[in-house]
Amino acid sequence: MTLFSLSVLFCSLALLRPDQVSSPAKAPTIVVSRDHGGTARGQAVIKLNLKHAVSGIKSKKRFCNNDMLEVLLLVQNQYQYLYSDGDTAHLLNMQTYEELTMNINMLESSKDKLLYLEVNMEVTVQSLEPEPGPLSWRLPARHTYKVKSLMDRIAKDRGTTYVTGTLENGIQAQIPNFIKPGENVVIDLMWLTYIGRA
Repeated sequence: MTLFSLSVLFCSLALLRPDQVSSPAKAPTIVVSRDHGGTARGQAVIKLNLKHAVSGIKSKKRFCNNDMLEVLLLVQNQYQYLYSDGDTAHLLNMQTYEELTMNINMLESSKDKLLYLEVNMEVTVQSLEPEPGPLSWRLPARHTYKVKSLMDRIAKDRGTTYVTGTLENGIQAQIPNFIKPGENVVIDLMWLTYIGRA
């Protein structure tokens, strides 16, 4: 997402880029994509595919090339995950030490990624300022976990063989056979794959 230094600014449609947050009709929307077109009279038209920043509902809008659109400030702040209470995650802003509660459904990925959450993990919260405030939160791109146990290899293959390992949080991952229990490994949280030793 694009970050802005001003809370609100106005942008020509010709300069608006995907992932920016605009506010047509006072509804904060994320620009998914844009396409140039024209009318039968030869007037340039810009078609925007939009996604509502809060509800996620998608829509399409057409604008003239010289129209101006309000662009909102999308802020990304680092928080520390504290704990979950039902459908609520409790996060701590490491700069202000203010606690923030976010619904689990506001996580920017599938719910199975919640299994990889750990106490004190650094997460990113996206907010629109001044309103509506926090929109979503996401896990880091990668995180370090301690290996609890590894399944034994059946055959003695040459080269590196991946075996099923159990991390301290109970999650299983494919880990190279040269890793020993008690070692720390880095896991890519987008693809849920082993990256390397920590």
